Amino acid sequence: MKKIFAMSIIALFYVSGAFAMTAFVHQAEKKQVDLKTEEKAIRSISMKWLELQKSHDAAGVAALFADDGVEYNINQEPFVGPVAIQRWITQNQKQNPKAVGNWTTDRVEIAASGDLAIEYGSYTDTSLGLSGTETDQGKYVTVYRKVNGTWKVAADIGNSTKPKDASK
Repeated sequence: MKKIFAMSIIALFYVSGAFAMTAFVHQAEKKQVDLKTEEKAIRSISMKWLELQKSHDAAGVAALFADDGVEYNINQEPFVGPVAIQRWITQNQKQNPKAVGNWTTDRVEIAASGDLAIEYGSYTDTSLGLSGTETDQGKYVTVYRKVNGTWKVAADIGNSTKPKDASK
């Protein structure tokens, strides 16, 4: 009887292990990520963002951010969350009513897990300031993460590469 019980326990562990291994293999197959497709999705979101910015749609841009997404800007504390980011964009649009922004994505890196991405690029801003006579250019990094299957901006930062005006 003890032998039958022991054999039953061993068989149960064997079957359980087989099911666990099958589930593990199935999960591994399920996590296969098409990195090219994910990169195209990030590039598409970036172009949508550019269109929203050009049309001065502060709410649309802010909606691209995760609930805890962060926008970093020079000489300011970071703006956290879509509400704060929309408020900042609206204020920035008032201070730069003629501004025209452009950027190009230089490269996108997608994590093997398919839930994190980093976009690197270059930007130019023209017609800045109230008079619309200032310009800027620089580099940026945007981090995206998937939230409930949708890419959202987790963090965005730009860095001006325009030389300081020596006359000031």
